[in-house]
Amino acid sequence: MAKKAGIPSKPYPEFPLFAHSSGQWAKKIKGKLWYFGIWGDPDHAVQKYLAEVHEIQAGRDPRIAGVVRVYSDEITVYDLCNLFLERQQARAKAGEITNRHFSDCLLTCKLVTSHFGKFMRAAKLRAADFKALREKFSPTWGPVKVSNELQRVRTFFKWAFESELIESIPNFGPDFKKPSRAVVRRDKQQRQSSRGGKLDFTADEIRKLLNNSSDWMHACILLGINGGLNNSDCGRLSSNFLELDSGWYDLARHKTGIPRRFPLWKETVEAVRIAMKQRPDAKKDTDDSLCFLTSHGKPLRWEIVKESGEVFVCDNITKAFTKLCRACGVLKTGRGFYGLRRSFETVAGGTKDQVAVDLVMGHADESMSAVYRQSIDDERLIDVCDYVQGWLFEQKSEAR
Repeated sequence: MAKKAGIPSKPYPEFPLFAHSSGQWAKKIKGKLWYFGIWGDPDHAVQKYLAEVHEIQAGRDPRIAGVVRVYSDEITVYDLCNLFLERQQARAKAGEITNRHFSDCLLTCKLVTSHFGKFMRAAKLRAADFKALREKFSPTWGPVKVSNELQRVRTFFKWAFESELIESIPNFGPDFKKPSRAVVRRDKQQRQSSRGGKLDFTADEIRKLLNNSSDWMHACILLGINGGLNNSDCGRLSSNFLELDSGWYDLARHKTGIPRRFPLWKETVEAVRIAMKQRPDAKKDTDDSLCFLTSHGKPLRWEIVKESGEVFVCDNITKAFTKLCRACGVLKTGRGFYGLRRSFETVAGGTKDQVAVDLVMGHADESMSAVYRQSIDDERLIDVCDYVQGWLFEQKSEAR
């Protein structure tokens, strides 16, 4: 078969590599294509091949193992993405990051390789290249989404530099920066204005939702306003960590590992007990300890990790809550179940005990005071939750 125009022949018959259309000498080893150097320097390419081939045949990636020097002037963006994702996947399996975070990293790497191409040398990237990447972001993205995407790209190249895969962090240029706080604030105000108000609920709206709900949804609403639990918290709520007899919730937040503790209202305890009695048998033994299950015996919220690594979330709480809000006439664009958590934080602030509110919410306290503070008296937590309970239920009697 005739060679394509411009692709060189082997320098000599025994030369172990072939000329790849990317401009590099390559060889397929153990079912994977490996690159060893540019066409213009076949001697350097074969030396690199001989230095690395035994490690590759042994099933080790010499770029990761550090057995041989990484040729940072030749490594491509595609190679960096694969190495970065391998590391992030290992972290996800170890529980260091969530599957959702890995999925976000995967989508960012797909965007980067789609824009720059598989064979773009990482060392060749300049400020103009990152400006062009920024311009490829969807115009529908808000400043927060843009900021998150920019940060992941920067983190990706910082990781490559610290892993000694590239000799320096690229110059991202002046146009590859996060939107300013002023831009974020203006966008927030515009979105709030377009949807007709803030994202918390009034006491009257919450009572209307409670009066028209039952089973696990009724319990979830109470947990949301009693202690600021969100969709994930309710979905994974286990009877192993819920002290219904003593009336306390005491469990670190799954998302951050930050301690969280608050007293349960009698209304909340009763609703959880009723929901647990009506709960069907779990389809899987691993879900048997969950307080709430769907009518099919599945968790209220669960994730599917696709073969590609992307995460699909099935959130029955969001679906049912949206349907309930529509039926009660309190549906508002952008306001979902998380609005109950916002409502608790907003109302509880009236106690002027933010330290206790933060413990109920599971918020991090990075202040020096938190370093020295050894504990918070339960009475302060009771006062915070009683204050919100009074706001929710006493307003009803006042309205009468």
